[in-house]
Amino acid sequence: MSVFERARRVNPVLTMTVGLWLFVFVLYTLRSLWNEDIPFWPAVFPRLLMCSWGALCCGAIYLFLRRHTHRSLGVQLWLVIIASTIGAAFDAVGSLLIADWMLADISPPRERDWITTAVLNTQSFVWVFITWSCIYLTQVYSRRMRDNEMRLLEAQALASDAQNRMLRYQINPHFLFNTLNALSSLVLQKRTERAEAMLLALSGFLRYSLARAPDEAVPLREEALAQEEYLRIEQARFGERLKFIKNLDPDVDHVLVPSLILQPLIENAVKHAVAPTSEPVTIELTARRTDGRRIEVRVCDNGGGGEAETPSLGVGLENVRRRLEVAYGDRASFAHGKADGGGYCACILIPGDE
Repeated sequence: MSVFERARRVNPVLTMTVGLWLFVFVLYTLRSLWNEDIPFWPAVFPRLLMCSWGALCCGAIYLFLRRHTHRSLGVQLWLVIIASTIGAAFDAVGSLLIADWMLADISPPRERDWITTAVLNTQSFVWVFITWSCIYLTQVYSRRMRDNEMRLLEAQALASDAQNRMLRYQINPHFLFNTLNALSSLVLQKRTERAEAMLLALSGFLRYSLARAPDEAVPLREEALAQEEYLRIEQARFGERLKFIKNLDPDVDHVLVPSLILQPLIENAVKHAVAPTSEPVTIELTARRTDGRRIEVRVCDNGGGGEAETPSLGVGLENVRRRLEVAYGDRASFAHGKADGGGYCACILIPGDE
C-alpha cells in the first residue's frame, strides 16, 4: 500500500490538503525557472516552507469548519469566505516572514511596502483557500449523503426483517392452532361474543401488520392499538392471567415511531412473564414526555422478570435496538432489565420532535 493510499484511508482532508499544496509548490517552482531574478535551488526549500505554512492554515480552517457542519449551507458558505480570507491573510504574512528571513540576500528589493504586499498576496491566495474549503464541504455532504443512504437501506432491511419475523410468528402452525382451538372452544361453549371479539382482534392485528410498509413510521397511538389487538388474542389463551394497561399521555400519542417497534417488547413480556406462571400478570404500556423533547415508552410487567439479572439481548430485542440506532442514531436509547419493584421493564427513549 502506497503512502498516499494510507493517507487517504486515515483522513481524506489530509490527502486533499497535501495534494493541493504540492500542486502549488510545483506550479511556483516551475514558474521560477523563467524568473532569473531569484536563483532556482536556493529558493526551493523556502518555497517548500511557505507551502507547508499554507497547509497548516488549511488545517486551522478545517478545525473551524468542522465545528459548524451542522449549520445550513448558506451559513457555511459565509463561514468559508470569512475563514478563507483570514487563512489567506495568515498565509501571506507567514510567507513574507519566511521570505524576509531566508531569501533576503538573494531576492530583488520589494517594489511595494510590506503591508501592501501582504494585502496583494492575500487577494491572490484567498481563492486557493476558498477552493480548498468548498472541496472540503463537498466531501462532507457527499459522505453525509452516503451515510444517510446506508442508514436508510439498513433501516428498510431491519424493518422488513422485523415485520417478516412477526408475520411468521402469526402464521406459524403453533400460533394458528392455539388461536383456532381457542375459537373452537368459545363457539362450542356458545360464547359467541367473546369469539367474535377474538376474531375481530385477530383480523385487526393482521390488517395492521400487512398494511404497513417495512420502513413506515406510524403514530404511537396506532402502534399501541395494534399491540392491544395482539394482546386480546393472547388473552384467549391465558384468560384472566393476562391483564393489559395502556397509559399514553395525550401530547405524545401523535409522535411517529417505527412500525411494529413495540411488538418484540410485548411478545417478550407474554413469553417470559405470563406463560411460565399461573398467577395473574399485568403488562403495562406507558408513554410520556420526559424533558420537553424526548419521549419515553415503557413496557413493564410484574411477572418473573426474565431469566437473568442482566440478560443479553435476544433476537427480538436486538432488532429493536438496531432499528432505533438506524432510525435515530445516538438521539435514541434502549434499555431493559428487572424493575426495582419486581417484574421486568423495557424502555425506549426517542426524540419527541420526529
